[in-house]
Amino acid sequence: MSDASDGPRVLLAIGNPERERYVLSALHEAGCSVAGRYLDGPSLVQRALDGGADIVVASVGLHRLTTNSVIALREAGVPVLLLAPAGSANTDDDGIAFVVPEASEGPTIVAALREAIRRGTSSAELFPDRPSLGTRFRRPEVRSGEVVALVSGKGAPGTTTIAIGLAAVLGFDGHEVLLIDGDLRGGAVGPYLDLDPRRGLAGLGMGSKDRPGQVFEELQDGPGFSVLAGVERPEAQERLRPELVAGALPALMERFDVILIDAGETINTVTSPTGAALVKSAERVLVVTTADVLGLWNARSCLRFTTDSLGVPPEAVTAIVNRHGRRNQYGVDEVERALGIRVLGLIPDDLRSAARACASQVPITAARGKAPSAIADLASHLTGRERIELQSDAKDSRLWRRLRREPAEGRR
Repeated sequence: MSDASDGPRVLLAIGNPERERYVLSALHEAGCSVAGRYLDGPSLVQRALDGGADIVVASVGLHRLTTNSVIALREAGVPVLLLAPAGSANTDDDGIAFVVPEASEGPTIVAALREAIRRGTSSAELFPDRPSLGTRFRRPEVRSGEVVALVSGKGAPGTTTIAIGLAAVLGFDGHEVLLIDGDLRGGAVGPYLDLDPRRGLAGLGMGSKDRPGQVFEELQDGPGFSVLAGVERPEAQERLRPELVAGALPALMERFDVILIDAGETINTVTSPTGAALVKSAERVLVVTTADVLGLWNARSCLRFTTDSLGVPPEAVTAIVNRHGRRNQYGVDEVERALGIRVLGLIPDDLRSAARACASQVPITAARGKAPSAIADLASHLTGRERIELQSDAKDSRLWRRLRREPAEGRR
């Protein structure tokens, strides 16, 4: 998105919709041209490297904006003006960007912007009482969640089963969890949990992107977590624009502690622009695979596409080995050598638990078995907890299922 103007060309990356509108209005009044608006650090850096921008104006709390991101912008010759909440960073300031308080009035931000352009990429202190940037950016002290995407290569290694199980364990542990069904070729989260197919990404695609709070109207209740269901038919993804889905994430991140994205098959020629936007929004990506030759071959294709084409940093990607224990399967060390990434979780083959959960339309973690216990261990690794205990039985999930048995027509 760009605005025609003879003023400075600005790349704007605020994240918070309300604050972005305020800054955008101030820039328009000052005659500035907004060359693009971005919701995460990697997309911002990629656009800046293409050239044609005079300055970047970004929030310190922007998703995946790191010190290295700002250094890359400076090396590209683009000055950076950061809006930082007071007291949100350490006193160790490397002077890599111009910084002003995020609560500054519009004229103050515009004045700082023009001064930053005048001075170029040399570090300078525009305000004596400005907040310190520090060696690492910190998010403002608001309720903001980490985004984790689960992806896979060809086949069906069990990505949806693990995603639903993880969401249930984290929700049972007290986290505010959102599960997004980002498999736009026909995701299975909705049918698995018996959700209304008219609500979710399908409903979001039929609405207006300018209506505030629309995404929250599309959420549905799961067993201990919230769900943004996907689309039942692949052709429905044509109504979903990447900017519409990506634009809803900042508001969701402020409400939920953890956002899990079941992205499903993530490979070249298959993943849509909207699916790619969802994966790129993640801070961590989990590649779900089986430990046989075909599974690892498909996982390597997924891994290459995720890192090379989508630009996800390799260090942000780990693997989950699912259905382990069958014949002719490799061990953890062999899987790590084959993929070149760390194995974060090993889920044993547990056909009985999976079948019971699917038949009852509840998370696999509501059943007793080896796989539910391993998924709880995986949730512990993700949150840094020593151990997350599973619920003692499936009673709560069965109650949830009974309460949701009313016809779909009455759920809205």
